Amino acid sequence: MSTENTQNTKNTARDTVIQGNNIKNEIRAIVVQALTEGTMSPDVIKQTLSEVIEGACEGARIKPNVNAEALKQVVTGIDVALSQVAEASKLAIEEATGNIQAFSDHDLKQAMNDLQDLESMFLDTLNEVAGNGKETAHQTLRDLLNHIQSTGSSVGQSVNNILSGLHRDLAKDGRLQNIQAADIVKATGATIATVASGILAGIADSLKLEDQ
Repeated sequence: MSTENTQNTKNTARDTVIQGNNIKNEIRAIVVQALTEGTMSPDVIKQTLSEVIEGACEGARIKPNVNAEALKQVVTGIDVALSQVAEASKLAIEEATGNIQAFSDHDLKQAMNDLQDLESMFLDTLNEVAGNGKETAHQTLRDLLNHIQSTGSSVGQSVNNILSGLHRDLAKDGRLQNIQAADIVKATGATIATVASGILAGIADSLKLEDQ
């Protein structure tokens, strides 16, 4: 993600909180849009989440009467967006599984590991931003983080369901064992993540049509 795109993501999240209109859906759309503009790699996802949460905190500082409910909607919007990221990752892995010539077992293992790490990436980023300040907004984020850690997240549930299905399907033809034994150091890296980003763009387009 370019510096300009990063700043745009942060500013848009900030303005969304200040305006206070349909925050959950607007934040979801911001996260999804940012991740359709390049490779849906862990580094890009983490950077996007960080910018969105930091932008939301800026909005809360600029508009002091923003209450905890607004930041709760921000966190919920991110959670929903990541569930859609998980679905796009699943479809990309399924597509890659059927194309043995282009995608190796190493690539598939890397993609499945990245999928498994989605929830922890979400919580780690939330924790990092929450720890960067002592304002009311940051305390609210810490409270929301504690709540998610106690009750679980939508993306965590989605990932568990998706991985269970993928493991079951891959085990049918014996490929799962090969994938689990593969060395991710030999993975080509961003290939499946790029496919996932394209699929996420399609999901985003379908959501826009539903909103019209």
